[in-house]
Amino acid sequence: MRKSLYREESVLLRQSLRQARRSVGMSQVELGEALERPQSWVSQVERGVRRLDLVELSDYCQALGIDLASFVKTFNRELAKLRQKDGAN
Repeated sequence: MRKSLYREESVLLRQSLRQARRSVGMSQVELGEALERPQSWVSQVERGVRRLDLVELSDYCQALGIDLASFVKTFNRELAKLRQKDGAN
């Protein structure tokens, strides 16, 4: 099994985090400030250099003003589409 960092699911998670940030109109700098982290930390998360644990994901969502459960629900919906697409190939 490949390392989870390189799996399509991880790529989707990073894309979802970036999209969530952009959808609320926040820059990486602004999100970093809200999280009391440098912009480089946000960049590392979005590029897959750094991973989030559940507590950090909750903080990330809170800083964006989005509900963690809603974020996960949306991610799961997109993940199902990805898996369906992969199964069709």
